[in-house]
Amino acid sequence: MDIKKQVEEFRGLPYETKRTKVLEVLKQLQWTHEIFTLFYKTVSSFREIPEQILLFVYQSVFEIANAIKQWNKSVAEEKTKKIGEILMSIKKQEEMEREKEESPDALLQNI
Repeated sequence: MDIKKQVEEFRGLPYETKRTKVLEVLKQLQWTHEIFTLFYKTVSSFREIPEQILLFVYQSVFEIANAIKQWNKSVAEEKTKKIGEILMSIKKQEEMEREKEESPDALLQNI
């Protein structure tokens, strides 16, 4: 099955199924490289992750696998780097939101 077809099928899935599929793929890839372990832990730790990011990660993982299969290490590295940057950005944003929710000032404002 080609990547485009897999991505199109993925698009039609409900949010929770998309999240589960991305986590399954990353979990299966953990043994191949520690970066996938980091991606798996990061995605599983998010309370919510935008569907567009799930789609991007899902598609990118297949593109990375394809690039490796074709011995195109630079494409694989670039895609891996981009996934990492996006996930770390989301993680920082989520951490800032948690800190804001937990701060005494925020609690007082909610009262």
